[in-house]
Amino acid sequence: MVKFSISQLSDDDKDLWNKYVASSSDAHIYHLWEWGSILCKTYRYARHYIVVRMDRNIVGAFPLLYVKSMIFGKRLISLPFVEYAGPILSRDIDPSIAELVLKRLWDYTYTLTRKLKAEYTEIRHPPSFLSSIFLSLGFKALQRHVAFRVDLTKGESELWKNMDKKSRNSLRKAMKTGMGIEEVNLDGLAQYYDLYLETLKRLGSPPHSFDFFLNVVDAFKQAGLLRMTLAVYDDKPIAGVMVFCFKDTLYWFGNVADRRYRNLNPTNLLLWDTMQFGMKNNFRVFDLGETRREDKGIYHFKRGWGGSEANLEDFVFSPKHVELPNPNQRKYVFLSRIWSMMPKALARRLGPRVISGIGL
Repeated sequence: MVKFSISQLSDDDKDLWNKYVASSSDAHIYHLWEWGSILCKTYRYARHYIVVRMDRNIVGAFPLLYVKSMIFGKRLISLPFVEYAGPILSRDIDPSIAELVLKRLWDYTYTLTRKLKAEYTEIRHPPSFLSSIFLSLGFKALQRHVAFRVDLTKGESELWKNMDKKSRNSLRKAMKTGMGIEEVNLDGLAQYYDLYLETLKRLGSPPHSFDFFLNVVDAFKQAGLLRMTLAVYDDKPIAGVMVFCFKDTLYWFGNVADRRYRNLNPTNLLLWDTMQFGMKNNFRVFDLGETRREDKGIYHFKRGWGGSEANLEDFVFSPKHVELPNPNQRKYVFLSRIWSMMPKALARRLGPRVISGIGL
């Protein structure tokens, strides 16, 4: 009979956790201990990182953060603000053992859910081979987003051909403007954040705090896991992108732009520069991040880069069938309109309190 032990790790176990993450073919950068640390430090979430051992060896790990809000309720999320998380299991694990490991992780999590009085547990796009097990455990599958992934191994010439005509023409135009590209330093981070506040105000979304970005840079920059660049025109930053670098994949986390210069197509230039960086440094995939099909502008923009489209499946366990935060819900549409009219200084002060409670 197979014997398992299960435990919750602490900060002293960071290296042990990251070693296991590095060994898993299903792990993403957000599985690293540092991502949880960034969010706990910025928004005071409670961390619950669980491991299952068999014969003293870790065979499964499940990162969870407890998100508590007076407005949006109590939830366990794996993980906030990202599209990839959930349990990871050991490479080449026997399917029968994998099911037992996942059930042990869930039994522990379910007990934790009841103890914390969480209204639901949400898992962001876990490895697809676990889908049937989650459904058998009573989870509901949600298909809210898609992702576009560009195969960088095809080379520059093939990638150029795979772009649609509009994307190529926009990039050609950007190349002729004389824009420069600079990597972000601490001074540049303040400039990036100023553009970020303007962008989020335009979109009607509450912003992360500046401390969030400082904590990201502190956790990932020196380790080579983060690349942030600014497009500069007439000595003025007019756009930026933020990309995580992990294993063989580049993850587009966000972009910002000064709308007054949108006719110069600075984001196109920044993304092409990112792809060239990826090819030069032997990355195989450029993941353009989650997108909702109903957001037609960004959906078609990302599709134009010639990547393959993949459905992202999330899972939710909610015994009381609580309604999840959804940008299409009336209260969020109303909040978005209010936010777009809010002065930037006020949005900067209040936004982090709101977004930390939503955890989308």
